[in-house]
Amino acid sequence: MIDRDFSARGGVAYVDRQVGTWGSGFKGHRRATWPFARLRVGAKEIGVSSLFGQFRVTRTNLVSISRFGHVPVVASGVKFVARDHDEAVIFWAIDIRKVVDELHRYGWPVADK
Repeated sequence: MIDRDFSARGGVAYVDRQVGTWGSGFKGHRRATWPFARLRVGAKEIGVSSLFGQFRVTRTNLVSISRFGHVPVVASGVKFVARDHDEAVIFWAIDIRKVVDELHRYGWPVADK
């Protein structure tokens, strides 16, 4: 049993749900750089908090979680898509592998794109 939630500081970008890669089509509607976002991962909920408020993912509203980016450290993150949000959220972290490992440890599926 996991006794407490995982937490990490990073950056955040709110993007169109269809955005699949970093590049010419990438346009963030709202962005906050490190350390102005915090990711919290628990068994029942994932939360991303920033200057823009809270983005919550639960087991029932989850559409997908996927790796995002192509340049390690500089542009590497995790994209969260939830049914009840018009935008997706990309959480950027210095050690994204640790974030992905923690998501797996809590039983959250992460697609490796």
